[in-house]
Amino acid sequence: MNRLLIKKQAKASLKGKWGRAIGLCLVAAILTSVIPGIFYGIGTAFSTTKQTAEGIKITSTTATGTIFFIIAIIALAVISPLFQYAQSKAFLKANRGEDFTVGNVFDGFKENPGKTFAVGILQFFVIWLCYFIPSFIGGIFLGIAGGKAESIKNASSIFTAKEDLVRLIASVGPLIIIAFAFFVAAIIIGIIATFMYQLVYYVRIDNPDMSVVQILKTSRQIMHGRKIDFFVLHFTFIGWAIVSCITCGIGFLWFVPYVQAATAAFYDDAKDQII
Repeated sequence: MNRLLIKKQAKASLKGKWGRAIGLCLVAAILTSVIPGIFYGIGTAFSTTKQTAEGIKITSTTATGTIFFIIAIIALAVISPLFQYAQSKAFLKANRGEDFTVGNVFDGFKENPGKTFAVGILQFFVIWLCYFIPSFIGGIFLGIAGGKAESIKNASSIFTAKEDLVRLIASVGPLIIIAFAFFVAAIIIGIIATFMYQLVYYVRIDNPDMSVVQILKTSRQIMHGRKIDFFVLHFTFIGWAIVSCITCGIGFLWFVPYVQAATAAFYDDAKDQII
């Protein structure tokens, strides 16, 4: 899998289509932010901030405000997969020599949105579990270490300072190391899972009748042995990301479509190799 060829293909697919690509990504980004943001703003209007005698500010939210905050979260969870589906489809069409318009940004709402939403939620849940389970176990070991440290502190009158330190290291040290190992594992496993299921929307587009679970399995199959290639491909865009930040975000107008197009080209190349 040649990264240079993939990026070259991505640029070729966007030739004469940059304006539409930028417009589509911009509309998707704005709507993904604005729609939940409206509900969040309404929820904030129902919040009150009080200052205690000590000068501490405490923000409280009414039941109505809480409802709007929940609606904002639900709105974000619902529309994010639909807009991601639409963007994936547009750039997949571009990579295959087909045309698209900014109006295609709403394709996710027209083409079985329920299944697309289910794919997005399952993708999120699986990746979240990969982060959460090792982190939770690490937290347990860290809690045990804290309990042991507190016990040693309470019994410190029996020992000298040196004895306390030795006992603390002997009792708590291994637990902290184990906890740290689980936290590192959570990051590694989570990143791997993120890469494994990165192509679910492309699979969903090419296989509209495929079940939600099978879509995730197919993405995992396509990414087998290609996760490092995928990481390196996206890492090569770091220069674009830096320039985009330096230009106060203006560069992202070109950066995001370029990455989307490269991901679509990566998918087509990887998919063709396993057929």
